[in-house]
Amino acid sequence: MKNTFLSVGALLIIFSCGDVSKSSGLSEKELISGFEGVRSKFNIVFENSKDCNQEKLKSLNDSLAYYNDSLVFYVDAMLAEYSNSPDLPELLCRAGRSSLDAKNSVKALEYLNYVVDSFPNHTIVPQSMYFIGLTKEVLLKDVLAAKESYKKLYRAYPNSVWGKRAKDSSKLISKPLVPQNVEQENDSLNPE
Repeated sequence: MKNTFLSVGALLIIFSCGDVSKSSGLSEKELISGFEGVRSKFNIVFENSKDCNQEKLKSLNDSLAYYNDSLVFYVDAMLAEYSNSPDLPELLCRAGRSSLDAKNSVKALEYLNYVVDSFPNHTIVPQSMYFIGLTKEVLLKDVLAAKESYKKLYRAYPNSVWGKRAKDSSKLISKPLVPQNVEQENDSLNPE
């Protein structure tokens, strides 16, 4: 009887700590809070990059890499430990966008594709699809893949803000805007 009481008591203690993760030691709420805190600092550095001169540029890139690595820690822990969290799709989309900003195409595509594949009916999917196309266009320089991603988004969500952006982006890839003075310079170089 004493052993049974101890076993039940031990199980109660273990299960009462159930929302504490085994790997990171952080609860779901702590992981989300940590992610948002790091993402906020990342955005401050990213959005104020114009304030940095060339000498400070290296430290800016190091800061972005540091914050992105921290974001990856929180997001990967959320994926591993709280894959059923209702907050996961939006967190992954924000992490994908931050990874895109930090020029980490591998993590950006991993997070964004996870949203699209695992939560196909979530409202964040069009935004995630747009950033998939943008990652392919800007970081991977794969114009054809980017254009396909944009077309897929537009066909699936033609009336959404993100579908309309995708349509515009696809058109710009097909016919990039060339400033008029650049065309004039090119014409003056041709002796024809």
